[in-house]
Amino acid sequence: RLFSPVQVGAVELERRTWVPAMVPWRATDDGFVTDDLLAWYERFARGEPGAIVVEATGIRDVPSGPLLRVGDDRFVPGLGELVSAVRRASGGRTKLFLQIIDFLSIRRRPEREVFLSRFLQISDVLKEKLSVKGDVEARNALLTLSDEELRAVLSEREWHDLQFGARELVTDLHLPGVRDLPRSLPPLFALAALRAQRAGFDGVELHFAHAYTMASFLSPLNTRNDGYGGARENRVRLPFEVLAAVRSAVGSDFAVGCRFLAEERIGVEGG
Repeated sequence: RLFSPVQVGAVELERRTWVPAMVPWRATDDGFVTDDLLAWYERFARGEPGAIVVEATGIRDVPSGPLLRVGDDRFVPGLGELVSAVRRASGGRTKLFLQIIDFLSIRRRPEREVFLSRFLQISDVLKEKLSVKGDVEARNALLTLSDEELRAVLSEREWHDLQFGARELVTDLHLPGVRDLPRSLPPLFALAALRAQRAGFDGVELHFAHAYTMASFLSPLNTRNDGYGGARENRVRLPFEVLAAVRSAVGSDFAVGCRFLAEERIGVEGG
């Protein structure tokens, strides 16, 4: 049965073996396909699996390290070369899907001194807790505190940023880019899917998992008050809008799937 056909949306796989998306960090820092990356996927393709899902590929045209990107037309030729390499190596037996993803700004965990002297925003509340008036005084005072004392004066969010690195959250409605996500994401995902289709992929997998942007909208921790957070119906609203935009863009003959966390408490207690 493992080597029998199966229908996946509009695509029929010759067998039921499936290579899921993994990120080997073999793209260029500008998000382009490399010879190393082609060799990585060719090795899988020679085993002739039913499907290969190509690694999480960013839908924005922004720097993201050695991670593939599909946020501009200039990425299409390289992705097309990747499709051709898999077709050749598998004898045309392997279908190819591109996993497309959005992620918000995230910063690596900084050194304590760097965070306190450069990254931490000095607020009036913080100056009041430290009994100082100026920003420079506040930073100097913070550098003298023990971890226990520091945790007492920082907010929960500031302490978290120090321990794990600062990151934007979908609930940061004071940030224009975050506030506008419901308007900007459906067309970004749709354009990315269209580019994947032009590159020759058989379908796309929408990445709605692992604490990235779309998973954060689904999470019960999403408390947005703009109709896209709080109640389950509101939290699934944007994922459905993204799915609808993608399907409308690529038509009915292109596979569109979604990766999400089965354990996420989207609507049922306990997942």
